[in-house]
Amino acid sequence: MIPEAALASFVAALFSMMNPVGNLGIFASMTADKPPKQVARTAWMCALSVTVILVIVTWTGSLLLKVFGITVDSLRAAGGIIILLIGLNMLFNRSEHAHSDAELKDAQSRASVAVVPLSIPIVAGPGTMATVLVAAHQDASVLNKLEVSIVIAALAALTGLLFRFAAPISEHLGQAGMGVVTRVMGMVLAAIAMGMLADGLNGLFPGLAGKPG
Repeated sequence: MIPEAALASFVAALFSMMNPVGNLGIFASMTADKPPKQVARTAWMCALSVTVILVIVTWTGSLLLKVFGITVDSLRAAGGIIILLIGLNMLFNRSEHAHSDAELKDAQSRASVAVVPLSIPIVAGPGTMATVLVAAHQDASVLNKLEVSIVIAALAALTGLLFRFAAPISEHLGQAGMGVVTRVMGMVLAAIAMGMLADGLNGLFPGLAGKPG
């Protein structure tokens, strides 16, 4: 089982990476011309696809790590750097961490935006996947992966619920309110990323922590 402190850190990191509140405006703008039933269907389809994508990463990530010869410590260090960069973008309320202008323009021509670009890369992007991979491989047991999968499903469902009511929520919060939430989540991510990076570097270079090599 995941220790309580590690579980709380994982939940906070994953929620911050998904950033459902900060992405409400994006969802609302992409579905502004859709009828309410289609908006609801898009929200729940996004939640389902995010769950499927991240659960697959949870259960098959170890195989990919073995194929490429990647250790958990190097994954922690690399994931820490990725998440730190994303956290800094969020801290300065930049959208580059979630999507590019080209991806957003391409999305406007699609019949459905639930999977691309909402699920990938906006909600379940590289940073989100790195967060899940690190959590899943701190302990390779089936129970640990089940816990990670349950957290993923719960947060994806919460994201779907928030997206379902994106228009009224984003209108109530306004750009300033969503910007504040995004910046707070960016700060949380930056702090968590520094811990991941430090743990990874200590594992890769034991001498940094005064441990024998």
